[in-house]
Amino acid sequence: MEGGVGAFTQELARALAEQRQEVHIITSRSADPDAPGQRFGRLPEPTDLGFAQLHAAIKGWRWPSVSSVADLTLRYEFDVVNIQYQAAAYNMNSAAVNILPWRLKHLVRTIVTFHDLRIPYLFPKAGRLRDLAVSFMARQSAGIITTNTADFDQLNNTLQTPLVKIPIGSNIETYRPNHIEIAEARENFDLKDSDVLLGYFGFVNESKGTDILVEALAQLPENYHLVFIGGQTGASDETNQDFASKIREMIKAANLGNRVHWTGFVSDNRVATFLEAADLIVMPYRDGVSLRRGTLMAALAQGCALLTTAPTAPLPELVHSQNVWFVNQANGKTLSEAVLTLTEDDALRKKLGQGAKRLAKEFSWEDIARRTLEFYQSTEDPRDREL
Repeated sequence: MEGGVGAFTQELARALAEQRQEVHIITSRSADPDAPGQRFGRLPEPTDLGFAQLHAAIKGWRWPSVSSVADLTLRYEFDVVNIQYQAAAYNMNSAAVNILPWRLKHLVRTIVTFHDLRIPYLFPKAGRLRDLAVSFMARQSAGIITTNTADFDQLNNTLQTPLVKIPIGSNIETYRPNHIEIAEARENFDLKDSDVLLGYFGFVNESKGTDILVEALAQLPENYHLVFIGGQTGASDETNQDFASKIREMIKAANLGNRVHWTGFVSDNRVATFLEAADLIVMPYRDGVSLRRGTLMAALAQGCALLTTAPTAPLPELVHSQNVWFVNQANGKTLSEAVLTLTEDDALRKKLGQGAKRLAKEFSWEDIARRTLEFYQSTEDPRDREL
């Protein structure tokens, strides 16, 4: 399934399996690689992925899904259930997954990894119930993992639940394309040697400032092109669909159709190739850069020169002009000016890329899995308490 949470889960599962852990992934029926959406029955047999058993057993993440996860927990005698939580990934109109830690409380350690603290929509005028859905989930869990400092601080000030910050890694497998592959990627867009290619990796989303990037492109010379790398909207957040339509309309209105390119959903190796084929990666997040974004981590791991928005809270790992280039305000004018500064200085872009690659070594999946496993083991097992 397309999306950052799915990519994170896959990479974490692989890394845990390499540390000799038995891993099961419980997810939507539409993730079934054999017959998407065609399996019926409460608990279909899992698919062996090599590194994990895939249970594509959930239809819609509504209330019956809670019982399905509990049934699988008992059948396979799980030691830990780790919920990879992002509201949009679990049908924002239902709070079913939010009560899962309570339902499993006496059966198994339930850990919640908050990929962000966005509250579920639920229903019109749900009001305070939306906040309660997230806080109830956190309080009922045996432990909480956050992926960034801002979320850690917010939860640490309000909860007594054991809490740890573990960063995420690249959401694609690192791949080093050769010069022929890179040249071929640029040829896909009929680029001349004098053309400059800007890259954007990730879904088209308002919070990621995609519209700002299009505005900046319109202010740049005609030899500047932009490639959107990967799928446009993903499999979880329906609001991405409407925003993607808006972006396409902006591109048409500004007569940028021949300068904007789309790769569509492609393999990890192709993503890596397009990242390196770009002269500069641009990610103008409206809410500031954060290490909770797997697409950002992928650009760092590939050693890309990266232009992004300054963080709203201190982020010591990212250093302006050393491993990243910041703009303080995300708007078309400031972004286009920064693009010109960087694309006219080859040495500076090379320096940023080398710094990014060094930084990415601190976010290896091997280390992330080890720290995650240690946290699992540090939390209380309800079965021990009952004994």
